[in-house]
Amino acid sequence: MYLIDDPESPLLIVEQQEQRNSMKKDIKEVLDKFSSGTATAEEEAMARLWLHQLHQNDEAGLSEEELNEVSEEMWASLEKTRKQSSPQGRKLWPYIAAAASVVLVAGMGLYFYNAPSSVTVKAPQQYSNDVPAGGNKAYLTLASGKKILLNSATNGMLAEEGGVKITKTADGQLVYTIADEGKKSTGKYNRIETPIGGQYELQLPDGTRVWLNAASSLKYPASFYALKQRSVELIGEAYFEVAKDKTKPFVVKSKGQEVEVLGTHFDVNAYPDEQSIKTTLIEGSVKLNGQLTLKPGEQSVLSGGKFNVKEVNAIDAADWKNGEFVFTNEPLTSILKKVARWYGVEIVYTNELVKVPTFSGSVSRSENISSVLNMLEETSNVRFSITGKQVRITTK
Repeated sequence: MYLIDDPESPLLIVEQQEQRNSMKKDIKEVLDKFSSGTATAEEEAMARLWLHQLHQNDEAGLSEEELNEVSEEMWASLEKTRKQSSPQGRKLWPYIAAAASVVLVAGMGLYFYNAPSSVTVKAPQQYSNDVPAGGNKAYLTLASGKKILLNSATNGMLAEEGGVKITKTADGQLVYTIADEGKKSTGKYNRIETPIGGQYELQLPDGTRVWLNAASSLKYPASFYALKQRSVELIGEAYFEVAKDKTKPFVVKSKGQEVEVLGTHFDVNAYPDEQSIKTTLIEGSVKLNGQLTLKPGEQSVLSGGKFNVKEVNAIDAADWKNGEFVFTNEPLTSILKKVARWYGVEIVYTNELVKVPTFSGSVSRSENISSVLNMLEETSNVRFSITGKQVRITTK
């Protein structure tokens, strides 16, 4: 997991330089205070960062001098987050706690380790059972009505209708190939659907690549040859890399919105249980409902029939496609919706939650659900328990 700079996070005014220098010179004192529970918020954050680096030192064989250099870099990182934040005099702890736990999550999951004998490190929450991550799962419905379960289908030719050949590649991708006799095929539509806990990649007849997120569906023509435009219908979320064709615009239809492009990369999030439709442009240009044009790095939010456009880190919108959960100042309720779709669980709120801080960070989507829940627990006042496919959330 990595730290994402968040200029909107409320941080404490910079403490005196003398106090920081003292902490850098005597990390043992900080660790002792952390162990006894008397550390300040900033001292606790530094202790967690330092303990993580001790673990990395054991793994990498760093010298004491090199470890001191890393310590300086960690302080510089904390200093940078302060300078980039709004100068409001609110408490530092919610963000720095996140920063500390962010460093505790690396690569494929959480690292917890044995600390020096004078320090007690909080162990991850142990759950009675765990839930594995989702994977490549989808159903393909042909124009004839025939259904094919793609995750269990063998590689190679799956079907042929009206001269359109449908093949599953060795890496699990669905590919359409148009034979000459299929070019005149019209009115035949296919639909691909991913269940909760599923995702899938396909290549449409025109060469456009589509990644479909969990609990989503895409309806599309088996051939675009005789059509004036390449029109598809989306429910849920999908990432598109549209093949260029100046003679036939590519149109993505979802409830209340049409995205028109010639060739570009973008993400559309149009889940029925969300209050808005989000369209994020990575490269190229798109026009929304014939009236609004997005530039790369912009995201439109359609709510109540009105568009709102803002600048975002566009790559983060495709985090799921790249195998990660990426949170940038994101509310807990929004995160848990993503968790529920990917792990196929029901989120149950057992009491009224007090306001919790937003989250910034990243964790692999290939990890069990416990990795995500442990991270959220570490950085907020919530607790989770898992019973079967039900996740219950309470406040601490």
